[in-house]
Amino acid sequence: MASKVWLITGAFSGFGRIMTNLVLESGNKCVATSIDPAALEPLVKQYGPSRLLSLHVDVTKPAEVAAAFRTAKEKFGGVDVVFSNAGVALADEVEDTPDKKARDLFEVNFWGVRNVMTESVKMFRDGNEPGRGGRLMQMASVAGITGWGSLGYYCASKHAVEGLTKTLVQELKPEWNIQVTLIEPGFFRTPIIDAIDNQKIEPQAAYAGGVSAQNRDLVKPENIMGDPKKAMQLVKKVAEMDNMPLHLPVGADSIAFFRATSEELKKAADDWEVEASNTTFEA
Repeated sequence: MASKVWLITGAFSGFGRIMTNLVLESGNKCVATSIDPAALEPLVKQYGPSRLLSLHVDVTKPAEVAAAFRTAKEKFGGVDVVFSNAGVALADEVEDTPDKKARDLFEVNFWGVRNVMTESVKMFRDGNEPGRGGRLMQMASVAGITGWGSLGYYCASKHAVEGLTKTLVQELKPEWNIQVTLIEPGFFRTPIIDAIDNQKIEPQAAYAGGVSAQNRDLVKPENIMGDPKKAMQLVKKVAEMDNMPLHLPVGADSIAFFRATSEELKKAADDWEVEASNTTFEA
C-alpha cells in the first residue's frame, strides 16, 4: 500500500502515541499534534522531519488546529487520514460536578472534536487534489451509546460526538470521497483510565454504596483487560479498508454494550409502537 499522510491529535500518550508508532512503523508520514510535543522527541529523532512532524496543538483553539492542517499541506502535500483522538475524562456524580469542570470537559471532547472535524473536511475536499478525499477516524466511546454512573459528563460529551459525527456523514457529498468511522472502544488500559482513578472523588453521603462507587472499582487500571495496542492495530486496519464502517465497536465490553443498547431500544419501539404511532393529525 502506498504511503499515506496521517494527522493525529492527542499524540503524546495513550491511543494517540500508539497509533503514531504504528503509522510510522508501516512507512507512512505523520503530523502528530498534542499539548506536549516534546514527548515525541525520540520518534522525531528516529524518523526525522521527512516522516514525522510533532506540533503543539490545543484542539480547543481553532487557529492552532487550522495551522496544523496548513503545515501538513505545506510539508507533506495534504492529509489522507485524520485520527481525531484528543480527549479528557472527568469522574463525579452528575449532581456534584462543578459547572466549570463540566464545561472544560466539553471544550476538549466536543468543541475540540468539532474544530478538528471541520478542518478535516476542508482539507479532504479543498486542500487535497481532486478525487483524493480522505478518511476521518473519530475517537468516540462506548460511553457515547450508553451511560456509566460516575462518568456522566464524559458520557454526555461522547453522545454529543456521536450525534455530530453521524450528522456530518449525512451532509457529506459522495463526490468528495470522504469516509468517516466512529471508533467506540470499551475500557482499555490507557492514561485516561489512570486519570479517572487518580481523581479519587468521594461521593456525597446520599450516593454512598451506589452504582457510582461500584463503577469506580470496575474501571481501576488493574481491573481493565483491554490491550490498547491491539485496539489501535484494529483501528489502523479499518482505516486502510476500501469501505470503512460508520461504527467500530472495539473490545468485548463494547460489543456487550452495543447489544444491550440495541435490545433496550428495540424493546421501547415494540412496547410503544401502537400508542406512539397514534399521535398524528387526523386525516
